[in-house]
Amino acid sequence: MKKTLMIIVALLVFVLPLSAYSVNALRSSDARQIKLEQSSKLIHTNQKKWRKHIAKADVIHSDEFANQSTSVSTSLEQLQNHSQTVIQGTVYNLQKMHSPEGMSYTKATIYVDRVISGDESIKDKNIYLALDGGLVSYDCWYAKNIGKNMDPKHEILVQNDEFPLPTIGSKVITGLVPNHLNETNAYNTALKQSGFTINNSYAIDNPQYDFWVKKPKATKYQLNNPKLRKFTSNQRTKQLQKLTVLINQKYNKK
Repeated sequence: MKKTLMIIVALLVFVLPLSAYSVNALRSSDARQIKLEQSSKLIHTNQKKWRKHIAKADVIHSDEFANQSTSVSTSLEQLQNHSQTVIQGTVYNLQKMHSPEGMSYTKATIYVDRVISGDESIKDKNIYLALDGGLVSYDCWYAKNIGKNMDPKHEILVQNDEFPLPTIGSKVITGLVPNHLNETNAYNTALKQSGFTINNSYAIDNPQYDFWVKKPKATKYQLNNPKLRKFTSNQRTKQLQKLTVLINQKYNKK
């Protein structure tokens, strides 16, 4: 009898913790599933809103990066050294924001899925980025050069030919640097008017060359700049293509 009781007690000692662990694991799995479903619904809602906002806008093309000189990261080591933080994130939303005269930016809400290097405190948090291109009014884009027959408040969609706006729901990988909002200029004023602070926002270190996108139905990350994907003859572009392959090997979940 005593042996039987001892066996039962021993079994309970092992089984009860395992049962508790199983219950906690199930709860954690359920919580993750609920979060994924909520995120999917939010992304779908935001996609519909953004498509509606840009549906009637006139499209204008821009080469805002023309004649800009900048350092390009052609390896993961360089990307991490040039940036304060390198992230892998999800585009949760795109919104019209204030822009200085003659410029256009879009407020992007990015959920940080992973911190590849740098500030770990932003993991699993939303941050704001000002992306090149987006919705602006005629009077903002053309400033004082508005034609007589133009409605100054009519919206136009400015598309940067080297930085197409990522689709809501896309995955992105890029390097970030701080927004220096203490400096007085029209760009920082626009950021502040759009809800950007030093605590909730960053700037992309090099949007022209070091920004990778994986569209919602795509299987791989690719350079966001279409020109870099087309012209692969120069050494820099070849190095960026090699870096893209490495990024997919290391950070692309099938």
